[in-house]
Amino acid sequence: MRSMGRLTTGLALLSLVPAAAAAQESRPFTDSWFWGVKGGAMTVETPFESAIAPTVGIDWLITRSRAGLYMSVEQGFFEDQFGTVFDASASSGMRDVSLKNFRRASFALMAFPKPWGSVRPYAGLGIALNLVQRARPVGAFTDPDDMALVLDRVENRRSRTSVLFTGGVQGMAGPMNVFAQATAMPTGSNFLLNGADSMYLLEAGVRFNVGSAIERIDR
Repeated sequence: MRSMGRLTTGLALLSLVPAAAAAQESRPFTDSWFWGVKGGAMTVETPFESAIAPTVGIDWLITRSRAGLYMSVEQGFFEDQFGTVFDASASSGMRDVSLKNFRRASFALMAFPKPWGSVRPYAGLGIALNLVQRARPVGAFTDPDDMALVLDRVENRRSRTSVLFTGGVQGMAGPMNVFAQATAMPTGSNFLLNGADSMYLLEAGVRFNVGSAIERIDR
C-alpha cells in the first residue's frame, strides 16, 4: 500500500512538470520576477600574484519594460593568497596576510535596450559589498600592542564597498531563461585584494520566471 501511495504521489508530481514549463514559456519578460542560480569565475589580484577563482551565487531580477532592479549574492573560493598591511614592527615595514574565500552582496539598477528576438541584452549600475571571508596575519608578534594594531588594519581592509558595472544577455531556452554577464568593480588600494584597481567577474546561469512583479487588483 505504501508503494502504491508513493507511486501515485510521484505520478501526480510528474504531471505538474509540463504545466510548470508551459507557465514559464507563457510569462512575458516585462513586469516579471526572476530567481536565478549561477556560476563563474572572478579575478583575485594581490601585490604578490594573480589568480582566477570559481564562484557560485543566486540572484533576483525584477523587470519593467525598459528598466529593472537586480540583487545578488556570491561566494568565491580561493586560498593560499597573500595580501599585505603596514606593520612598523616588521623588518620590511609590511605584514603578510593570508587570505581565503570571498563573498559579495550587490544591488543594481538595470536597463533593457531593444531585444534581439527572444534575447534580451542588459546593462546595470549599482553598488557591491565585497568581503574577504578569512584574513589572518602571518608570523609571530613580540608585542601585543603591535598585534592589535595589525589586526585592526586587517579588519578595516577586509571589506570594501564599491561601484559595480555589469552587462549581459538573457534568452529563453525552453522552460528556463539562460544568461551570461560580466561585472567590473573598482575596489581601489584600501582593500586586501588590491593587486589591481578593479575586480572582474564572468558568470553564467539560469533564471526562472516565478510570476508577475505587479500586483493586480481584480474588481
